[in-house]
Amino acid sequence: MLERFRLSFRGRRARREGDAWLQARAPRQPAPAWRVAAWLALLAALVLLPWLFYHFHFRRNPQYVLRDLTIVSGTTMNEMLVREMLGLREGMPLFDTDIEQRRLDLLSDAPNVRSILITRRLPSRMDVRIVEREPVARVGRSGHVVDADGVIFPRYVGVGHLPVLAGLEGINVQPGSRLTDLGVAAVRFLNLIGRPEYGLPVGVVDISRGDYLLVILSDQRQIKLSWKGMGRTGGDAEEALRRRLTRLLQAMSRLPNQRVYDATLPEDDRMFAMP
Repeated sequence: MLERFRLSFRGRRARREGDAWLQARAPRQPAPAWRVAAWLALLAALVLLPWLFYHFHFRRNPQYVLRDLTIVSGTTMNEMLVREMLGLREGMPLFDTDIEQRRLDLLSDAPNVRSILITRRLPSRMDVRIVEREPVARVGRSGHVVDADGVIFPRYVGVGHLPVLAGLEGINVQPGSRLTDLGVAAVRFLNLIGRPEYGLPVGVVDISRGDYLLVILSDQRQIKLSWKGMGRTGGDAEEALRRRLTRLLQAMSRLPNQRVYDATLPEDDRMFAMP
């Protein structure tokens, strides 16, 4: 009797486990159509409502019309030119333009511009601030100059006093292009040497030598110059250049009549050994 009860109990448990396994393996019923439609409607609302709010509250709101346009321009980018390039005019809807795209277009069309900041100030004001690149040397023969970042751009006025960057044969010197390697080293040197604490009268910097800069001063004295990390940007390379220039100026002060200074040797007592 007991054995028959045990077999009956095991049979019922096996049937329950089998039914549970079949239920777990059975394909799930798809969600009701109304539930799917409700989720889709919610997603559409989350996407559409912000756009509708922006479109009608900002773009089509007659309160937000450009009435006060302030432009702070640079040396060559006057206010009229900035207005034309950005397509800005009083009376236009304040939000009816893609400001970011216009900013990027101007940066692409004007390589002499370093940065542009455009700010909307509700309800009717827009501020534009242009920062232009500052040239450190002349390159080529077509009125091109280069700044401390190695970016080449046109500048025709007020650059006659700048030194010449030579040895650029085979290098692209078109507006918007950027120098690399020794070209970067040269413009970093020129940007630093122009400060009052150095004051070297540099006339030409030739980068054609391959592993050092040949600096020709206005009195025709020459400097062969290299430093650790030249051609790279960053604090270590800048500090190495500063140390090298300090030692160079000390050597030039001790030997003012020397025609050639060699600043390519290791930084020891023979660093400025003269040929």
